[in-house]
Amino acid sequence: MDTNTTIPGTCRLMRIREVLQLCGLSRATLYREIKLHAFPAPVKLSARSVGWLQDDVVLWLQTRIAQRGPAYNADTQTAHHGERKTSSVRPALRQARDESE
Repeated sequence: MDTNTTIPGTCRLMRIREVLQLCGLSRATLYREIKLHAFPAPVKLSARSVGWLQDDVVLWLQTRIAQRGPAYNADTQTAHHGERKTSSVRPALRQARDESE
């Protein structure tokens, strides 16, 4: 059997380190979210090991991204009379970084 083919109805299991790295959560936050049913529950593999279905974790991430809302589109929103909002802080920070290098 070819190792690159996926068996229908199966999904890759991720261990906790990979889940934490992918989601950017701490271990405590991950387990708190699981307890609150806000994060997919792990699959028990043995007495002392668990794994998460990759599809479940990716779906959770996609849902979180979709929940961002319009606040993250602030750069594309207009200020007064169609003028774009600009920040005077960003160019100053860039200039300071360029000068320090």
